[in-house]
Amino acid sequence: MSIKAKAVRIISSVALVMGSTVGFGVISAGEAHAAGYGCPGSLVWGPKDIKGEGAYSDTVVASIYGYWNGSNNCEVAVKRVFVGQKTRMQFWLYSDKDVAKTDDGYFSSYAGPLTAYNNSGGCVWEEISMWDPNGHEIAQAYWGSKHNCG
Repeated sequence: MSIKAKAVRIISSVALVMGSTVGFGVISAGEAHAAGYGCPGSLVWGPKDIKGEGAYSDTVVASIYGYWNGSNNCEVAVKRVFVGQKTRMQFWLYSDKDVAKTDDGYFSSYAGPLTAYNNSGGCVWEEISMWDPNGHEIAQAYWGSKHNCG
């Protein structure tokens, strides 16, 4: 392989890595863009910062964002710790007008989106649990206060 071909390959690889890092940085920086999280509508609630427990009690471990499109609430829980590493998250969306929704799994950047039909005066609220890479629970937060009442 010629020196020129090697240089082109190296530059292409660096550009690919830098492009991935820049795109990833948008998610980890906490910018709430509906298209980025798969929620239709406008941001109407959040970020609601969730602090951890124990060693993480002074740390925001996730932020919840809520969107509204005129008939549905859509919410995501965005990681603020261990971003880029798949760690377990459980995220629930409760609604006065729809059945509870949940997203439970191993996520590298966020859980959701979860959508609840919520037209005609219904409200929503959330619950979230998170674990560190070693499987220790670092947060369990239940938000009993209702919001986004349509």
